[in-house]
Amino acid sequence: MSTINEMWDDLTSSEQLVFKKSCRRLLKETFIVRDKDDDNRKLFFFIKANEALFSDYLNLMGFELVVKDNGIVMLQNNDSNVVISKQKFSKFQSIILCCLWTLYMDKVQSGSLSKQITVSFPELNAELEKFEFKGAFDIKRDIKTALQLFARYNLIFVNWNAPDNERVIVLYPSIQFALDESEFAAFVTVVRERMSNADSQNEDVVDERFDAEGEEE
Repeated sequence: MSTINEMWDDLTSSEQLVFKKSCRRLLKETFIVRDKDDDNRKLFFFIKANEALFSDYLNLMGFELVVKDNGIVMLQNNDSNVVISKQKFSKFQSIILCCLWTLYMDKVQSGSLSKQITVSFPELNAELEKFEFKGAFDIKRDIKTALQLFARYNLIFVNWNAPDNERVIVLYPSIQFALDESEFAAFVTVVRERMSNADSQNEDVVDERFDAEGEEE
């Protein structure tokens, strides 16, 4: 079996640069989405072709590399003894994530054959209404802030330059790995309980599935 050094030496100098770029991208964004753009597509296929090298290298830092058939590469924590910083979401951002996750799974389970799954802002607003929250939120501003944050982790994409009536939220397949069904059910219960408590409006909710380089607990 080849060692990390042997696999590294088998790469050309240009491939070594791509390897470094791919690792930095994964550590910063957690997900690489093949169908996002040409750059992500190239990184996805390079990682897939050199999966053993990436896995061995990232495992040394306490990560497990996961390559999905639907075009997703993701990092997961594989060492409970390693303290990895977590991305913190406000309660409202956490609710939006839950809503987007639900909308994505509904469209997949309904048999949507579209290569690119999108939801409209009215659809998101309708899903948000189900939470029946009574909070002092600037809905338009806070939704945009949340969506921009999720885009950093390659969960979604929004073309903010498009006219309001044409703007949609593109949901990448990576969003289905943000929460599994059991986590989602428990998470919604906790969020609803916190939203019903007026004294806890400014508390943060931590999503334990996102590992972000440079984000502090």
